[in-house]
Amino acid sequence: MPISFTQVVLVLSVLVAGAFAWRLDGRSQWRATLESRLLYGVPWGSIVTIAVVVAFYLFAQGGLRNWADPITFPYITWSFFYPTGLATAGIAHSGPNHLLSNMTATALFAPIAEYAWSHYPQRSGDDTRAEGDSTSTGLLARPVVRAFVVFPAALLAAAFVTAVFSLGPGLGFSGAVFAIVGFALVTYPIPAVVATVATSALSLLVTALSQPVVREGIEIVGPTPPDWASIGFQAHLLGFLLGVLAAIILLSKRGRHPPAARLFGATVIVGMAQSLWLLVWPAGDDVFVLYRGAGVVLVVALALVVTVAVAGGRRALTGPLSSASGPSRRTIARGWLAILAGLFGLSVLSAVAVGQGIAAVVIGTGVVLLILAVPALPAVMPDRWTGEGPMTTRQSAVVVLVVLTLVVAAPSLPLSLGVVDQEAVPEDGVTAGDYTVLYDEDRATGQSPGIDLGDDEFFASNQSGVMVVSPDRELWTVDTQEQMLAFDGNATVPVGSFDWREEIEVERTGWEVIGNDTVYAVDVATDDESDRTFQSDSSQANTAVGEYSFVLEATADGFDVVVLEDGEEIGTAAIPDAGESTTVANLEIRTEAGNDAASLVVEHPDATVHIADEETFGGD
Repeated sequence: MPISFTQVVLVLSVLVAGAFAWRLDGRSQWRATLESRLLYGVPWGSIVTIAVVVAFYLFAQGGLRNWADPITFPYITWSFFYPTGLATAGIAHSGPNHLLSNMTATALFAPIAEYAWSHYPQRSGDDTRAEGDSTSTGLLARPVVRAFVVFPAALLAAAFVTAVFSLGPGLGFSGAVFAIVGFALVTYPIPAVVATVATSALSLLVTALSQPVVREGIEIVGPTPPDWASIGFQAHLLGFLLGVLAAIILLSKRGRHPPAARLFGATVIVGMAQSLWLLVWPAGDDVFVLYRGAGVVLVVALALVVTVAVAGGRRALTGPLSSASGPSRRTIARGWLAILAGLFGLSVLSAVAVGQGIAAVVIGTGVVLLILAVPALPAVMPDRWTGEGPMTTRQSAVVVLVVLTLVVAAPSLPLSLGVVDQEAVPEDGVTAGDYTVLYDEDRATGQSPGIDLGDDEFFASNQSGVMVVSPDRELWTVDTQEQMLAFDGNATVPVGSFDWREEIEVERTGWEVIGNDTVYAVDVATDDESDRTFQSDSSQANTAVGEYSFVLEATADGFDVVVLEDGEEIGTAAIPDAGESTTVANLEIRTEAGNDAASLVVEHPDATVHIADEETFGGD
């Protein structure tokens, strides 16, 4: 794409602004501050991480040749039994907007986290490099290794964990982004707030560079779900909690804690601005519910717990489990935990006795009992974890965060156990490599549990739309919904892997029958084959000529008109091309070309009737 004059001026204005900022007073102080914790004052680890993610998009996903339409199917966490997806989902992206939004946030928050962690090993309670510190030895203490290996590895590990434990198929670096946000927020609250504001400014700058001038008219939008329905809110919350816990460990080791008021306010502001309040759940076919009010309450409650866990008091807990002496307190807590353990064991034995799957019981019952165990956990923590004496309020808040993290991750476990057997692959689709693509309506999914969940129908559901199936990848998904194909009329499904790509074309054609349902068919084509994978039911027009009536039906390679006389079939003819006609009995069936669509008419010696119009798409 040629570079426009506006883009040139925009780049020059950014350079001028950068030069002006560089000339302002305080430059040497900023440089000294950065160099005290970063190698040459540069966040190398953040740069390396961004480079890895962008390179994966460009080369592994084919974004270099197909920037707006990368390959995604091989890199999604379809199942725990598909290791490739587990390893790559955290760094793969669905498109350029997805990639740029995540990299923009990473570019602003990751340097804060990297500065907090430092390329130079830190003394306890010290914010400067630990030169000459006797503890700063070994390979992992070297600034180059910490900058170019350890920090990027930590961010990529966060991407891996949040992708593996995402609720349903996961894709994208956003889980790691929220882990970075949580870490930066706890270590440096005010810079995190500034980065939150700067994210919007940088996003605008990136958008202005890519689209300096936008000209759009009135557009009819197809039946798409709300934007918030497709956001991985659970992975975001999981990443945030992991980042907060990692920051708590770091600050505890260094004996440094930010002011409570500053941390609480920053957590609320960042949580609201970064949509940590987003709680979404499907409520049926094509219906999604956004629990905005509950989400805001969650952010405030989370801010309270995080503040106490990081900067809360060190006073011992009060109440029945902490006011008594150590042995009595622990005895009560251990008794409660023993009761919960007994209930857990009974539930497992009951599942075995009735032949129910153990995995489902372990996951479901375990999560509930873990929540009930939270009040007792602080009392039974070893003294070497909590220090001498009862658990403090700060330590108790940390326990709550740990349990909350486990609870957020747990629901992903049963949903990631699906597999697709070779026998379940549809025979009525077209193939490209290990993929099968077809269109169907109300078809049962071919996924089944990979282990015994006690319910063979756990993954059972009926789906409609353009389906993509690959048993090698444990993949069975709907790429384009039925309503969207009915609106657009066509879809392109890119499939492939690291070393190959093929685009599968899906096209819907049909006739809108006067006074009745549309008759349509869907064709799926690859470079080597084409197949009509779906034909709708026939439909009778409510227009007639004397004793003659007309039924339209889809066939394997076109559409037919069935002529009825007093309800009995007397002849069938293929719908002719535009401008042509055919004859059944004494009736002329003619297709007339129109400005927007062709019309199907039947001419009788006594009258001419209009029975159908060619189906149009995209609001035409």
